[in-house]
Amino acid sequence: MILPLFVLTVAALQIHIIEEYQMGFAPAMSRLFGIPWSEKSFLMVFALVGPTIYTLTSLGLYYRIPIAGFVAWFIFIGPGVAEFTHFIFPLIAPDLFPHNPHPITGSIKGSVIENMPNFYYKTTGKYYFPGMWTAILPMIPGCFAIIRLRVFWKKTL
Repeated sequence: MILPLFVLTVAALQIHIIEEYQMGFAPAMSRLFGIPWSEKSFLMVFALVGPTIYTLTSLGLYYRIPIAGFVAWFIFIGPGVAEFTHFIFPLIAPDLFPHNPHPITGSIKGSVIENMPNFYYKTTGKYYFPGMWTAILPMIPGCFAIIRLRVFWKKTL
């Protein structure tokens, strides 16, 4: 029942991750929260490990393996619902040089993070944060899956 919605959510999530990578999500988050998150670690998690988990979860859903249902719920709730946070990020002053509109390179907890852009609305005058344009894509099938599963459970109780 949820396999098609899971696959749609994951496909939309991958499109979203492309925008995040292209627009500098990891270094922007590093600057925003003062965390050492490199583009390499972003790619490792979201472009390599994530799709492996999504593929295995799809197989698990097909064969009705319970842990796959748990992972699917995690994806429906996490990327499926929580993507709205991208619309809040431009309103948060970065931990690192919030009034400097230019990208910076610096060491955070021993890791050098290059080209950390500033997307703070009050500094740039632009309301954008990497991933914001496509954040809604995984939310549509993710939220629909949650609603559909909730209705299904009510009918079976």
